[in-house]
Amino acid sequence: MNTKRYLSLVLMGIVIILPFVTTSCFKKGEEDPFVSIYTRKARITGKWNVSEMESEIRYISGDIQTLYETMVNGLNWKQDVTDIGTNIKVTHTGKVLEGRNWMQFDKDGKVTSVYEYEYTVIDQTNEEDENPPQTIYKIKEELKGTWNFLGGIDEYKDKERLAVVIEERKTTTRVFLLTPSEDDETVPTPVLQNIIVRADKFANGQMSTIWTIKMLKYKDMILHQNVDLFYVADFGSQGSESYQELGYKTTKYVKE
Repeated sequence: MNTKRYLSLVLMGIVIILPFVTTSCFKKGEEDPFVSIYTRKARITGKWNVSEMESEIRYISGDIQTLYETMVNGLNWKQDVTDIGTNIKVTHTGKVLEGRNWMQFDKDGKVTSVYEYEYTVIDQTNEEDENPPQTIYKIKEELKGTWNFLGGIDEYKDKERLAVVIEERKTTTRVFLLTPSEDDETVPTPVLQNIIVRADKFANGQMSTIWTIKMLKYKDMILHQNVDLFYVADFGSQGSESYQELGYKTTKYVKE
């Protein structure tokens, strides 16, 4: 065989198999592909849209404990709210807003996310009212911070988990009242009743969270978080209050 041709074939073979011998390209998460031509950083970098989500979060404030069980499937949103003390459960159904539910990982280590949804509560205090008033809640959750991969420890592989340091977190709730018109030809318009803002800012490293990457493909990702957080919520002119959050959250994403 011609020496030059032989060397060319060897070099070509090295170029082809090089990505596969990079440890970052091999399976890490439970549902990862066995091997990928992209590194984990290349796969996770970009903007991801929420496709499904499931969470159970217990909010504890003093003697009050409330369990929030949330399910998202596409644009469908559902939440069961249970008062732990009385065991009374209320179910809300609504929708997430298309194009406004995403998380972005930048290659320089920045992470941002926006999550918007809305639901309607019908006033059923007057059973004789055939067209009762409706309260519409429109909620926007925003997050900013930094991210990086964690190394292997115990049962976790290298780059199987993310350390996400939250720098800012803000929740804006807009409350609208929709009063049906007695005139069937008149379309009622929701009227803004209140705006509630909960804003949290944290010193560097104060709010560190760990997310496990259950699956990381180039276009699909599943993140799981065991939630155990304590923070002080600032309600602006309405004062502040301390909360504790306990539970878990699993989210499926699709890359834009």
